[in-house]
Amino acid sequence: MDTPPVVIDYAGVIQTSLAPVFLLAGTAAFVGIYATRLGRVSDRLNEVVEKDIPDDRRQRQLIYLRRRTLVLEIAVILGVVAGISTCGAILNLLSGALDIRIRPLNLFWFFGTAIVALMLSLIAFLLELIAAGRSILLQIRDNNRDPGVGS
Repeated sequence: MDTPPVVIDYAGVIQTSLAPVFLLAGTAAFVGIYATRLGRVSDRLNEVVEKDIPDDRRQRQLIYLRRRTLVLEIAVILGVVAGISTCGAILNLLSGALDIRIRPLNLFWFFGTAIVALMLSLIAFLLELIAAGRSILLQIRDNNRDPGVGS
């Protein structure tokens, strides 16, 4: 029994639409990681505010946490833009299959925006990781200098 051409056409559209769905799932995972780290920074902020530490050290911690928050917010926003752009690409692919003529150039812009936004969100996340690592090293240095602090 031969498969009708319509079924073959729709199967091709579904296969083509699956690639951006995987990109969307990966992007969502990254946004989830960013949001979790943002929650941890928020917890750290609450801890710094409630702790009885010298003002200069508290101020340094608050500045550091503000920077980390900003970078993570940028990562989250760019990740969400990547997800929205990926959804736009998926809709563009499906509309083409349904003969709703959306400009084919839109597909290029949706995918391009998704990839660039995801790449920039990963760069922002890398910067946040570097800042976190640097903070850990500074805390170790400070604790080695003054063993009575933090005990």
